[in-house]
Amino acid sequence: MTRTQVKKLTAGVALAVAIVGGSVSALAQKKCSGNQVTKFDPPGAGTAAGQGTFAQQGLNSGAIVGYYVDADGMAHGFVRSVNGNYTTFDVPGAAGTQAFGINDEGTVVGWWFEPPASNGSSVYHGYLRDKHGNLTYFDVPGAGPYIPQGPSPIVVIPLPLAINRDGTVAGSYVDLNNATVNHGFVRSVDGNITSFDPPGSVTTVGDTNGINREGAITGGYATADGVSHAYLRDPGGEITKFDAPGAGTGVGQGTYFNMITDAGSMPGVFIDQSNVSHGFLLSRDGTLVSIDVTGAGTGKYQGTLPSAANVAGIAAGNYFDSNGVSHGFVRSRRGEVTTFDVPGEGTGAGQGLAAVNSITKGGAAVGWYIDGNGAFHGYIYQYRGEDDSNVPGADHAGDRLSTSISSAQ
Repeated sequence: MTRTQVKKLTAGVALAVAIVGGSVSALAQKKCSGNQVTKFDPPGAGTAAGQGTFAQQGLNSGAIVGYYVDADGMAHGFVRSVNGNYTTFDVPGAAGTQAFGINDEGTVVGWWFEPPASNGSSVYHGYLRDKHGNLTYFDVPGAGPYIPQGPSPIVVIPLPLAINRDGTVAGSYVDLNNATVNHGFVRSVDGNITSFDPPGSVTTVGDTNGINREGAITGGYATADGVSHAYLRDPGGEITKFDAPGAGTGVGQGTYFNMITDAGSMPGVFIDQSNVSHGFLLSRDGTLVSIDVTGAGTGKYQGTLPSAANVAGIAAGNYFDSNGVSHGFVRSRRGEVTTFDVPGEGTGAGQGLAAVNSITKGGAAVGWYIDGNGAFHGYIYQYRGEDDSNVPGADHAGDRLSTSISSAQ
């Protein structure tokens, strides 16, 4: 385990974590038109509840990676080209293949898993697939089988993986001796694997875009009191803890990061004492912008959940309204919020635009939505909001990669 120092960031964080933006209710907000959305499903994707397409990440080139579940409940990996052509793949002998991340070199990272045992548990293994289709396999030392925590129509492993430009992989895995505990890990380009947990963690999780070009890693972890905290692990292994101002301190409450950009910005969520979710974007210089979408519900398990950002500082995510239906949003660097939905998405509680997993430099948001039958489908939402290119500090090249966060002394 690599760790050198933990710094706690709270409301006193230099309010150097300068808090700006407040609620977006004071800012411009608009609804997008439907012609900005492209829906897609790879051939063979199932159409019943729990089946369909899970688009995980989009590249600036227009390529999209993910996996789909067919009518028999089997998961298969796919890469969708900018022209809409699909490359689907399976690891030989696998009971299912999931693809979570892809880098600019075309290397895909994911899990493949063995047929489930009688108790529903599955042994899972990591793989890398290069642009020529060559496969490399890896296993994290100390990883145990995944055991579903409830009934599910399909067997998939909910442990996201991320890969950066040079091929370094980050993610989380299930503890061999305790199936309720996860740990973080990073796999170097030469295949060395280092496990890690922030001090005090009883379970550590990563995210699909949770590693940037420098090798900085983000995610969340829970302490023994059931409270969540966000973490940033720098390339040298130093871990920084972050708790957003206003985060609750009860079981199931707290803070977590959802990803980190090549410019060092981290979108995340905090859950308050009423179990309402609120969004934020923490920039590399310590500036903290709060995000609450107008129209987001204020009841238990409702609210705003930013899950993606690009190097220009444009953030995206989803929000749950007062009826429990999910919708998408994009927030410009200036603070303008655009909300969007996908034609054909379900309008019942737990349906709608369920995930916004990435947004490219050009503003293409990628994720999935749930239809009225409970099936999943991929989408691309092309953001056409205000021009952020001339905003001071906009970093379209992603060439300033500081991942430091200043803490109060």
